[in-house]
Amino acid sequence: MVGPLRCVLTMAVPARPLGELPATYITCLLDGAEPNDDVAKRLSSEHWRLVEMDTGHWPMFSQPREPARILLRSGTDS
Repeated sequence: MVGPLRCVLTMAVPARPLGELPATYITCLLDGAEPNDDVAKRLSSEHWRLVEMDTGHWPMFSQPREPARILLRSGTDS
């Protein structure tokens, strides 16, 4: 399979379990939803980091600089 559809139709297989991959999970406090059980379990590992934002579900519109700062930081943290 070639072309842009390949990324949609081919399942990604991570080299390690998700809990072992570095990740930043952003939760929007005004959205009210708590992370589900799978995410909560992964957040207890040393590889996952929780960042809380005092915003609704679309922080890229209400506070665009903060998600950008978080993404930049997560890309440089190891």
